Amino acid sequence: MRTILKPLLAVVLVGVVAWLGLWWYAQQQMQAGFIDWANGLSSGGDVQVSYDSIEHSGSPLAAMVTVNNLRLVVQPSPAAAPLSITLPAFALEIDAATPLLLHFVLPNRIDVSAERGDFVLTFGSIAQTERLDLSALLRREPGPFAAMDTRAQNIDLLASSGSLMVLHADAYHAHSTFNRHAGAGQSLFATSGALDNIAVSPLLTRLASIPFDGRVAHLGWNLNLNGPVPADLPALAARYNAVAADDTDGRIRVMAQGLHDWAARGGSGDAGLDLAIGPSTLHAAGDMAFDSKVQPQGHANLSADHLDAFSAAITAAYPQVQGTVNALEAKLSPYLSSTPHGGQTLTFKATYGNGAVMVNGQKVGDLPPLDWSQLETAPPPQAPGDGSGAAL
Repeated sequence: MRTILKPLLAVVLVGVVAWLGLWWYAQQQMQAGFIDWANGLSSGGDVQVSYDSIEHSGSPLAAMVTVNNLRLVVQPSPAAAPLSITLPAFALEIDAATPLLLHFVLPNRIDVSAERGDFVLTFGSIAQTERLDLSALLRREPGPFAAMDTRAQNIDLLASSGSLMVLHADAYHAHSTFNRHAGAGQSLFATSGALDNIAVSPLLTRLASIPFDGRVAHLGWNLNLNGPVPADLPALAARYNAVAADDTDGRIRVMAQGLHDWAARGGSGDAGLDLAIGPSTLHAAGDMAFDSKVQPQGHANLSADHLDAFSAAITAAYPQVQGTVNALEAKLSPYLSSTPHGGQTLTFKATYGNGAVMVNGQKVGDLPPLDWSQLETAPPPQAPGDGSGAAL
């Protein structure tokens, strides 16, 4: 019996030591990852990240790092008032049973301070997880994640430091995937989600005479980008962060360089939006790809039903917009029809590419070529004087 127990106990002891070492290492890596994320955000100059302390879990069944009183201050330009976001506690957790699933333990209350006042965002429940990409993790690549899921229930936005209800949503969910090894025609990044039963507070609904009881029944979206990651993405990110935070044109030029590289290597994408409000439902969808000259081409579709009932409710609540509604209906008249079940219906199908824009089979305009060099390079400096370049 002893000859059996001794090797067994040795195996158990080795396993416990190995797990404790892995548990300690995981917590150290999570802390290092958080600090790298905070430093990366702060390096751009328009975001500052601070916190009071970092604590580690004492349970051997879960590696956990808790950041106390996390504060993010966003200031896109020196002239703009900062936006401050405060989380009383924020944690990263990996359970022993699911070692490749990283849990973000978010608080049920987030405080937001902006130029127009202080707000509070509260949740009945909220959960977010990210699935780790093992190969990226072992190579110590930044952001080693393959998927993310977020779910929240009973969401409230309150003003006046939490004393006045502004907006409510019953539920939110989102799912995203990222494939860093994608090639041309393969999904690089995909995300989809929805907000359900969004409602302005009854008080504001009455004060502003908002129709449909101030409610949006459903808002859903999806986005899919195909093609390889832009070449040398870390260097591209470094160039972006090196541009001053208030130099919007400079940052757009860096982004255009990455977009051009992605497009030239087989990039494409598609997106969709669904909206249900009052009597109407709207669906929008589009796709985009690039031809051999890296010129955009694709489709855009828009449909909506019961627009007669929708516009009647809008003008009843706000009579002053009657002229605007009439003008809009006149402009859209070629794309409007009526059906017994859908009421006044809008159907808009556009195709663009090869120098032309077509709507419902008819050409409506020319599509000028996209000049990538103009997007990617800075304009020449102007000569002193009137800006024409003629002055000496």
